[in-house]
Amino acid sequence: MNLFRSEKPVIGMIHLLPLPGSPHFAGDPQVIYERALWEAETLEQAGVDGLIVENFGDEPYRAAEPQPEGLAFMAAVTREVIRHVHIPVGVNVQFNAWQAEMAVAYACGADFIRAEVFVDTVVSAQGLLYPCAAELTRYRKQLGAEVQIWADVQTKYTTNLLPQSLTQSALDAQAAGADAIIVTGAATGKATPLEAIREVKEAVHLPVFAGSGTTLQNVAQVLAVADGVIVGSSLKEGGLASNRVSAEQARAFMQAARASIR
Repeated sequence: MNLFRSEKPVIGMIHLLPLPGSPHFAGDPQVIYERALWEAETLEQAGVDGLIVENFGDEPYRAAEPQPEGLAFMAAVTREVIRHVHIPVGVNVQFNAWQAEMAVAYACGADFIRAEVFVDTVVSAQGLLYPCAAELTRYRKQLGAEVQIWADVQTKYTTNLLPQSLTQSALDAQAAGADAIIVTGAATGKATPLEAIREVKEAVHLPVFAGSGTTLQNVAQVLAVADGVIVGSSLKEGGLASNRVSAEQARAFMQAARASIR
């Protein structure tokens, strides 16, 4: 992948507070900046290899159509995070806002995006969602953006409309131009089944990341199979994704992750 120094990178989540335009926005944009930058610096100091900035607090999410004020704020925060850290940064605009993600990443100098619905047609809380691979890869080409696409396959909180194997979805994502594959559990904080990671790794030649549910207790087992992990809840106070990052938990997690790949 040529983005990370570690052979099995750990990607920490910057779960943004509700942004302007979302139902739970608290009215003070400065608080969003302050928390995001503090968490980014805390996670970098703990030793994570990369970050993903995500509009986590904006539930209920709009399907692929973020509001202009929220997207503008997302870009501004992402740019500030990139300026404050010295590790790769990715962008995830919920839910499956692929064009917004690529535009923000390109404008801000981010390294990768996370596309939740890349090749599968799914039913979700946002309704019926169609795969974005054809449009997203063309949009990247149009922009001339050197931004990696990390593609979820049969992602959390969704059900495939047409049943097919996880292997086939992974192969479809690889053929469609993904740079990495993400496999998840059923929901945020729910463990990614090790057998699912193995199944995908046997099918593709791309890096395969565990996208949910990696903890201090299971990180060694996950990294024995996966090429890296994306972790949010386990680095937060009380293990809740909506809480602040815990510097102590982040350091302990990274110590366990590093020890597992020596």
